[in-house]
Amino acid sequence: MSVLGFGKPNVERLAALNKIDQLVKAANYKRDPAVREAARAALLTKMDICIQTLQAKHLPHVYAAREALIIIGPPARDRLIFILKEGHVHRRQDAAYVLGEMRDEEAVPALALAMHHPDDLLRKISVEALAKIGGPEAIEILKAACLDHDPHVARAAGKALNNLGVPKA
Repeated sequence: MSVLGFGKPNVERLAALNKIDQLVKAANYKRDPAVREAARAALLTKMDICIQTLQAKHLPHVYAAREALIIIGPPARDRLIFILKEGHVHRRQDAAYVLGEMRDEEAVPALALAMHHPDDLLRKISVEALAKIGGPEAIEILKAACLDHDPHVARAAGKALNNLGVPKA
């Protein structure tokens, strides 16, 4: 887990090298809570890099950035909500996905707005995010999504409601 892959992670070195994937691993390091906390703090300082990496074409970097943003939590949530409202459609899709993984109810209003976007995939990802978050407001949005003009979105909403134990209508 160190820069060389052996022993305790060297969080300062990983942060200096912008090794987001390794910082994510260090943030989940089970043997030392101090390492976990240092890695989480380092990831917070790398939030802008993580946000920018969502645009990358190299998928392992995108996946690491997503994981890092989930670990960062509420400070990243606020940026992701902004992206969900204003960003390029592919960045909006990533933002919706990460917000769902965060399972934070504060993201529900932004995800509700995303349900009005013309991109079918963004609406489907938003449905999946709402299903992960749950709660009364998300359930109402999912019920409305069952009537979406895209059958994939409507099916995903129906499946989400079923998994939440809620009838469609």
